[in-house]
Amino acid sequence: MKKILFASTALVATAGVAAAEVTISGYAEMGIYNPGETTDQANDEAQFFTDIDLTFTMSGEADNGLVFGANIDLDEADNPFSDPWDQGGEALFVSYGGATLTMGDTDSAYDKTVPEMNLGGAGSLADDETIHAGFNDGAEFDGGVNGSDGQIARFDYAYDAFTFSVSAEQIADGSKPEDVGRADSGETLWSAGVGYSAELSGVDLSAGLGYLKLDEWAEVWGLGVTAGFAGGFEVGATYSDIDGEDGFVDDGEHWGLGFGYSMNAFSIGVNYGKYDWDDAGEAEGYGLAANYDLGGGLVAQLGYGYSEFTDGSDDDTWSLGLAMSF
Repeated sequence: MKKILFASTALVATAGVAAAEVTISGYAEMGIYNPGETTDQANDEAQFFTDIDLTFTMSGEADNGLVFGANIDLDEADNPFSDPWDQGGEALFVSYGGATLTMGDTDSAYDKTVPEMNLGGAGSLADDETIHAGFNDGAEFDGGVNGSDGQIARFDYAYDAFTFSVSAEQIADGSKPEDVGRADSGETLWSAGVGYSAELSGVDLSAGLGYLKLDEWAEVWGLGVTAGFAGGFEVGATYSDIDGEDGFVDDGEHWGLGFGYSMNAFSIGVNYGKYDWDDAGEAEGYGLAANYDLGGGLVAQLGYGYSEFTDGSDDDTWSLGLAMSF
């Protein structure tokens, strides 16, 4: 999932038996981009790019120390967030000590745990570095699998340097998928993962092992590791194995590499990945993002992505412009 750092401004603050706060944060982008033939076959030309995002975040604490909160990302609200049976860009949580329960528009345990290879802290307007054919964002099954709306319930428990996670995603709101006109599959996508994060001999190390399964659809396990070094360098690698069911998901494997560097106002990230499918052949690609922080929430961004497919065809995308945090 696209990761964005927001600058928040308090709108309301109330104090009584327990304190609560509501904040609003904004993010906007402007520039030019070329979406490539794969993304937009009707218009593979350089064109204007504008986008804006608005997020409301609410948080509070109960008398017994239970922390609770919610957020709604209006840019992700494709479905009405007033419907309790649909995920419409909202996520809610309750937390106590090292335990947290999150529901709504959130990552599966697999997606949360296994590191992605877009390193270095750099991003791009059109996410060019993460949309090429070789990039694995760990979220292929987070929403949309067999028509599900992506409403996920995840429980995390943090202990020392470890975080343990389990999650569930209903495919058809509790119904059997085939009873509501969908393909015959399991009713729940289950996922589990364990992550580790610590500083060892001056190296910031993060590692994760994840697993997910939807009966009669697919079973996936994956692992990844990243290491941050003095001087602003970061490297990482990831591997995943996909055991698919005939007619739904092909068997295959994926591996990826990432490199990042940041110093002062400059940051850059480069990644490469490759899928090797039993029946569909290979798909690979690389992505690049470079940023320069102009201060005050304004960042200049450049992105590029290149994809190559098993039939010998290729495609690329790029974007250039300004990102604004409010």
